[in-house]
Amino acid sequence: MKSLVVFYSLTDKTKLVSKAIAESLNAELLEIEETKPRKRWFLTYLTGGYAAIRNKGTDINTMDVDLEQYERIFIGSPVWASRPTPAINSLIYTSNFKDQSIVPFFTMGGNNSDKALRNITTKIERSQGKLIGSFAIKTQGLTDEEIRARAKEAIKDYTN
Repeated sequence: MKSLVVFYSLTDKTKLVSKAIAESLNAELLEIEETKPRKRWFLTYLTGGYAAIRNKGTDINTMDVDLEQYERIFIGSPVWASRPTPAINSLIYTSNFKDQSIVPFFTMGGNNSDKALRNITTKIERSQGKLIGSFAIKTQGLTDEEIRARAKEAIKDYTN
């Protein structure tokens, strides 16, 4: 099964998880980048979280990939204000996932991804994608190696 791992990452935690998934599944990897990259400072989380709450998108760089060639797509996002990031919103708003199996996953500092999952599920279904699973990894206080190990454990059900 041809798989793609597409993600947005500000702190590189979601990137770390995405790379572990791609390596484990021999999947292609695509990082979503905003046309105007965000700086890592307090107001970024405040303004980004506010946009996430409002289900806003942001301008993202053009993707040089045809999503239709993949049967299964993993979509990775940090959790901002209990929602997916604006960059991931833009990806979903501009994509058609018809007949594709989608697995959203989240990285987070908190303990609960339920609202983010409900939110992204609605968006994926509107884009005609079929949600086949999801997972979240709490990264706070973990080493990079521990995060990679949790990612590999989380995708065991998706290995061919």
